[in-house]
Amino acid sequence: MIFLSPGGTGVTIGVEHSDPVSFERALLSTFSRRYLPASQRAECLGGIEARIVWSSSAGFSIESTVYSDEPGVPDYYAVRGGLPEAYVNESPVFFLLQVYARSLAKRGYLLLTDSVAISDGERAVLLLGYPHTGKSTISSIALTHGYSILSTENTIIKATSEYIEVHGGTRVLVFDPRVRELYGVKVESHEKTRHGYEVVDLDRVDRPKLPQRVVAVYLIYTSFTTTGSSYTPVKGRKIAKTMWYFATGPLKGIDYYEPLPLDTPIRGSVAGTLRGLIDTFVKNYAENFYEVFGSPLEVFKAVTERSRLAKRAPIT
Repeated sequence: MIFLSPGGTGVTIGVEHSDPVSFERALLSTFSRRYLPASQRAECLGGIEARIVWSSSAGFSIESTVYSDEPGVPDYYAVRGGLPEAYVNESPVFFLLQVYARSLAKRGYLLLTDSVAISDGERAVLLLGYPHTGKSTISSIALTHGYSILSTENTIIKATSEYIEVHGGTRVLVFDPRVRELYGVKVESHEKTRHGYEVVDLDRVDRPKLPQRVVAVYLIYTSFTTTGSSYTPVKGRKIAKTMWYFATGPLKGIDYYEPLPLDTPIRGSVAGTLRGLIDTFVKNYAENFYEVFGSPLEVFKAVTERSRLAKRAPIT
């Protein structure tokens, strides 16, 4: 049985498998943790939001699903497949990402796709960006300059009536080694991918305090060939549309997996969580929501200065 615990509030996912020890080890690999929030083994069976019956077989397939719209009443999934493994059997990880996203939403949390949260230790800025727009590069620069990275890919947030809080997320950073020469990145990596990208297990770097309040949101567009930085405010319906995309992506399987992502329903408590999130962003972040264009290094400097994040001791 796997236990997911954002912000101290438990969401549990039961898993049955012929080799539970190997299954747990696979979920704790750096590949799985690039996409999945922190998981741990637990004995308590209370508060389950999803129950998975997982039968061993080659490949991966979803046999059946039953959804409940109320928190505390679990969804049921029957699947067949092998253990999650990079380049060999990746579908289980992205299936579990969908399950996690829906389970969190039933409890009032949301999992944002393509998102990074940078912190000065007390407050956070949320960086949103479509693939290959510079999130990981800016994260590596932030680490070099002494900032903490709360989340690297899929960020867990919760809305109050006045602000957004970061409650966790993925903690494995993968970045292009070219940033060392381009932007003076001095982060120690712990391994490399097959394609030469560097991998940092952030749980081996620090354990940031959670939750942290989000003071600003930036939708970023950067590249290695651009210079400087510029801003465009995001207002009204565009805030709602932007947050709808990043919040519903994990629910609807934007991270494609074979044979096909589930078409999970958005209704009941899940829909209520989404409405609350969008209302908070529209009402409370209209003055602190920007599209940002430019060089990763210049965008990093502008974002941290504009958001008044305090500078900490840089990595030397």
